[in-house]
Parts: sequence; C-alpha cells; structure tokens
Amino acid sequence: MCEVRAMKVQEEYLRDLRERAEKALTKKAPLGPDIDLSQFYLCSPRERVEDVREIEDQLKEAALYAGVELEGEKAATYLQVDRSAVYERVQRAFQGKLEIMSSQEALQKYPELFEYWWGLVPVDADKYTAFAELCPTEGYFIRVFAHTKVEIPLQACLLMSERARVQSVHNIVILEEGAEANLITGCASVRGNESGVHIGVSEFYLGDNARLTFTMVHNWGEAFHVRPRTAARLGKNAFFSSTYVLLKPLASIQAFPQVFLEGEGAQATFQNIVFAKGNSYIDLGSTLLLKNRGCRGSSISRVCATDEAQVFARGRLIAYHDEVQAHLECKGMLFSPRAQIVSVPELEVHGAPRARLSHEAAVGPFEEEAVNYLRARGLKREEALSLLTQGFLNLDLPGLPEALRRYIEEIIRVTSRDVL
Repeated sequence: MCEVRAMKVQEEYLRDLRERAEKALTKKAPLGPDIDLSQFYLCSPRERVEDVREIEDQLKEAALYAGVELEGEKAATYLQVDRSAVYERVQRAFQGKLEIMSSQEALQKYPELFEYWWGLVPVDADKYTAFAELCPTEGYFIRVFAHTKVEIPLQACLLMSERARVQSVHNIVILEEGAEANLITGCASVRGNESGVHIGVSEFYLGDNARLTFTMVHNWGEAFHVRPRTAARLGKNAFFSSTYVLLKPLASIQAFPQVFLEGEGAQATFQNIVFAKGNSYIDLGSTLLLKNRGCRGSSISRVCATDEAQVFARGRLIAYHDEVQAHLECKGMLFSPRAQIVSVPELEVHGAPRARLSHEAAVGPFEEEAVNYLRARGLKREEALSLLTQGFLNLDLPGLPEALRRYIEEIIRVTSRDVL
C-alpha cells in the first residue's frame, strides 16, 4: 500500500509540473533577449559507446576545448551528445563511493529523487525552464556519498553536434554529509555547428560539511543562445565554489544562479571570467541568500569586452541574519569604443541591521606604468598587454586539462594582440 501511495504522489507531482510548465511555455524571462524556441528543432538520439576509444575524434576535440579530457584519468566521466548519454564511467577506486548517470536513468532507479526534481529551480520560472520539462534531453545525475573525499576531478560534458539545434538538460548534483569533490563541466558545439539553443537546468544539494568546487567552461558557436538556470542549497558549514569561463563569441547568454546558504557557517563564492567578442550579448550574475549565522559569500566578475559585445555583470546579496558577510566585485576592461560593460550590484538586508554587505566596481584600462614596467624587461607592447590580460582574467583554475589551459592562453594572446 505504501508503494502504491508513493507512486500516486509522484504521478500527481509530475502532472502538476507539466501543467505549470505548459502555462509558462510562452513566459519571457525578465533578463536577456527573448528567443523564439519554435524556430529550433530538437536534437536526435545518439548511440551509447562502452569504450572512450569509440568516440569520434571531432567530439573528443570539442570536449577538450570545453575543459573535459575524455581519455584522461578522472574520478568519473559523463558525456552527452545531443539528446543522449553516450558514455559514463566511474573509476574503479571510486566504485561504491559516487554515482554518475543520466538524470532520467537516476529518476527510474531512485524514485525518492523526485524530492530534488525542480526542488530549487521553479519549473515555471520562464519559457526555458518550462521547455526543459516538456522537451527534456537528459542531463546528468551525480551523487557523492557521505564522508567521501574525491581528490581526482569529476567531469561532465554536454555537446551539440552539427545536426543539433536545441539541447535542454536537467542536472542534479548531490553531495551528502561530509562529501568533497571537484566537478568540471564543459558545454560546447562541435566545429561547424554555429547556431542553436542550449538550456541547462542545474540543481545542487550540499549536505552539512560538504565541499564542492565547480568549474564550467563554455565554447559555443557564434549564433548560439544559452540559458542556464541554476540553484544550490547549502547545509551547515558547507562550501560551494562556482567558476564560469567564457572566452569565445556567441549570440547570447543569460544566467542568474541562486545559492541558498541555509546552514550555519555555509560559504559560497562565484567567479565569472569573460572575454566578450563579436556581437555577443552576455548577461551574467549571481544571487546569494545568506540565511543563517556565520554565512559568508562573494561574487567576483572579471570582464574584457571588445568589438560590439555587450556585457551585464550582475550581483545580488540578500542578508537575513545579523552575523553574515558578503562582497560583490566587478572589474571590467573595454578594448573597443563600440563595446559595453554594465555593472549592476544589488544589496538587500531584511531585519538584520548588523549584516555586512559590500560591493566594488571598476571599468578602465591597464595602467601605463604596468605596461612600461614589462616593456623595460624586454617585452613588446602587445606581449606586455597580453600578459596583463591573462593576469587580470586569473585563469589558474584547478583540474583543467593542460591542452585547454594552453588553448585559453593562446586565445587571450591572439585576441589581445588584435585589439589592444
């Protein structure tokens, strides 16, 4: 009887989600340019492979330049191409300590997972969340078991092939009490696929004393629209660090993730590293809701903009307790008179007069003194500016493949030479 009752509750829950999504399918997002999703068709299924050597070289290359090394030694790997999970692997040393699989497979395996499904991101937030529910194309599920420390990075890669035009994934990441992990996620289109839409719903649940370092690298085509919808919930003394890297032009991206710091002593940091080029429209930010004693947070943006790119760097801090502290920081650099950087800080305090929230913003060029200092040591002007740009963007990220690191440095070097 209990199982029958549980199944009925799940059916009612799913029916309610679908009804809410259907009502929101035309609901415009409050930020970012609106996209007519009817112009794009769903991507096709792909066949699963059992060995990474069976994956096409073109897909491996796209994954690598999005931060995922498919042939490297990682604790666990998830690869999705278009609408299908094509490869999953957990290193033998971590068998029984963590799980990685498609989200649909996880829902079937663990009925209790419905407690987390749309638990943080509202299904009817806008047309993109609604589309992700009504037209799902998998996504990943990652769980690190209690008190497990995963020292080798986990990685998840979401690729769109030349045939794909829409990918709408729903990801769930759970770190149980005392678990620790470093997760690298790469999202990219393969060479030749210049247009499409990627919608990514991601929900993170961190138990007490859990620690997650999360890095996301995007490498899309110039006519791609990207709409991440992300939220995280942190328990007591949990730590969540999120870094987003975008160095290639795209049509538009709009993301405003939220972190609910609910447990005492919870901490969260965001870092956005953006080199905006072409006609890119980039609207990025984060919201930290500090709800308990000892919560700490920071949101840092480093933005370079050239050509006719537009960048909106947002940050929102909301304090609900006297003993919390958080800081916003946005530093930008314009390399073109046609480019635009807009910093939008928001600080809110609700019934907590002793809460400490602060923000700092600056847009301007490199100091000539710094340039001349490097030139005096034998560097050409463009070399000096390129080196300063690399330092400004602060690309020392843990766990990235060396080939990607060199690729990023080359992008910055060449772009700096062309625009400075």
